[in-house]
Amino acid sequence: MPSSASSSSSSSLYIIGARAPDAALDGGDTDDDASGGGALSRPVAERFASSFLTQESLDALCRKYGVPDQFKAILPAGHHRACSPPPPGTVCVYAQALEAGMRVPLHGFFCEVLAHFGVAPSQIAPNGWRVMAGFLVLCHFAGVPPSLAVFRHFFSLCAHKLKGWYWFRGKDSAGALIKGLPLSLKGWKEGFFFLRSPTPWPCPVKWGEPSKVSTAEPVLTREEQSRATKLLRVHGAAVDLKTCLSESNLAAAMATGSPRPPPPPPSPRTASNAKGMDPSVYDMMKSLRAAKAAQALGEKVTAKSEPGSDTPLSGTKRKLADDATKQGLPRHEPSTPLDHAHGSSSGAAPPGFSTQRASKSSVRDHDPVPKPRHTPDLPDGGDTAGWEAARRMLQSIVAPSRERAFSAAKPSDVIESSFVTMLEAANCVSFSLGYALELEEKLAAREREADALRRELTKAKAELAGARKASAGEARSARAAALEEYLGSTEHELRLANHALTGYERGMEHMKRAALRRYPHLDPEQLVVPPDGGGP
Repeated sequence: MPSSASSSSSSSLYIIGARAPDAALDGGDTDDDASGGGALSRPVAERFASSFLTQESLDALCRKYGVPDQFKAILPAGHHRACSPPPPGTVCVYAQALEAGMRVPLHGFFCEVLAHFGVAPSQIAPNGWRVMAGFLVLCHFAGVPPSLAVFRHFFSLCAHKLKGWYWFRGKDSAGALIKGLPLSLKGWKEGFFFLRSPTPWPCPVKWGEPSKVSTAEPVLTREEQSRATKLLRVHGAAVDLKTCLSESNLAAAMATGSPRPPPPPPSPRTASNAKGMDPSVYDMMKSLRAAKAAQALGEKVTAKSEPGSDTPLSGTKRKLADDATKQGLPRHEPSTPLDHAHGSSSGAAPPGFSTQRASKSSVRDHDPVPKPRHTPDLPDGGDTAGWEAARRMLQSIVAPSRERAFSAAKPSDVIESSFVTMLEAANCVSFSLGYALELEEKLAAREREADALRRELTKAKAELAGARKASAGEARSARAAALEEYLGSTEHELRLANHALTGYERGMEHMKRAALRRYPHLDPEQLVVPPDGGGP
């Protein structure tokens, strides 16, 4: 990951085009036969057939990179491609991915990254494997457990110029950890084969596409922030991968720590009901809804009222009170969320907090003139019914499982857990609002474009109507001018003369026949009428 490549801490997925200004921007995993450019479609990957021809070459490759004997290398069939569904029990592996630092069995950190983004090992380009392996080695030598959140804090998932492949790009805002990625790799897309595992693979084996939630900017806890700071402090400047990814370093990093199983992928129902929402926030929301439903159901079963209140006890509280009475334990009903969380009585403060009630003698001894304390305004004009309703609502928000966890936890742990939950919720809300604003801006831009097109269409229609009207007038004027010119031309006079001569000759024939029928003794040659009628 060259530190010179520009990057950002944005939560969106980078789409790297083929015409990047720097060769490092496309991950350096370029081929001469794949330089056509553009964001190409999945069928392009289907054009890359495997370059392995013999089983002996696969076995030698597995021995070179220490693949255990229980994993069986399978030569791809003629129709199999890297993006094809693999045979049962297998996963597609690139030879240059093994050279870049991928090792089998997969380390738990690798499985966690693949499961989080929902991609198969063959979708990560060799330089992507170099980044993951380099991060694992750096964490090992810094004494820091590899964390997905810390990894995403330093690196962003980027789409390769050929659709379906991905790699990782460093964030300038987080600080550079590694450098020295190769700028060009030849023929890596053809060097793939299938590897069969005796147990199910702990990562996706079919090609997938990362979701927007998986590429959102992570929110680090205090411990994760300290880990990120320690990584930068221990290693100082960016570490060169050419010296970092040695066989001894990889073996040491892979040997430490047991592989962690990847987190279970979200169910289709959760993904469809919580599109764009963080899964942990959505699960918490479901637990709160279930707690509210249980509270509403329990309020219908009443037995006795709480002391100092007309509100009846729910079925759950009644059972807890009866059990406490049978065992001879003092009955305690928390009156505030803090009492509820820490199990403190109404007269004693929780651990780590001072009591707010003081005796009259202590007030006289320490403060001769007691300062008036601020009394909050009571709702409903001082009626306690509003406070009781608010208390019941606050109690219904906390699920029973979280109530037990709060009771056993320290106040600082409760505050820290609540703060992390608030950060996650704020992250989800920020992402949703940003996405909504982006859609709103796009919609406004489309409406502006539509208005501009409508105005252009109206203008074009007006221009067309004017052009039609002008052309009709010009056509009429041209016809009138042509007719007038024709009537004054010699051709018109000649046609009139020919027409008159034809009529004259036809009339002479009729006249001669009529005269001879009446006067047969006349000479036809003498029967002539001049064309001008015989006038002077």
